Amino acid sequence: MSPVEAEPRTARQHLKQVLESRAFSRSEQISRFLRFIVERHLEGRDDELKESIIGIEVFGRKPDYDPKHDPIVRTEARRLRARLTEYYEGEGKGDPLVIELPKGGYVPLIRTPRHGQTSTLPDPLGAPGHGSVGSSRAPRAC
Repeated sequence: MSPVEAEPRTARQHLKQVLESRAFSRSEQISRFLRFIVERHLEGRDDELKESIIGIEVFGRKPDYDPKHDPIVRTEARRLRARLTEYYEGEGKGDPLVIELPKGGYVPLIRTPRHGQTSTLPDPLGAPGHGSVGSSRAPRAC
């Protein structure tokens, strides 16, 4: 099996581990959000990771959902970032992969921890995409 084929499988195994953790198992909505963005990313469907699509697909908003009038996706993205930080600073400390949701978009970054870094805090050297799994596209600003 080539390394390219193994990477999405490894990322999905890690996603499963994260979702089964205490930090995520208690929140169905946040878990559904994380699963949606990671799966779409691994399928190469980053173009579908838009606020309007997430609002409809993840949060059950109607097809005429207008993110300008309902901030559910932005609100839940902040909660998801906080929950990921909580996970990697606690239960997920030492995990071989880190899932991040960079601010300004909904495309996750799945990477190996940087030299002893175990949280989702920004990299002080600003090296986006280093050691990432999946698409190499940069996060899209919303």
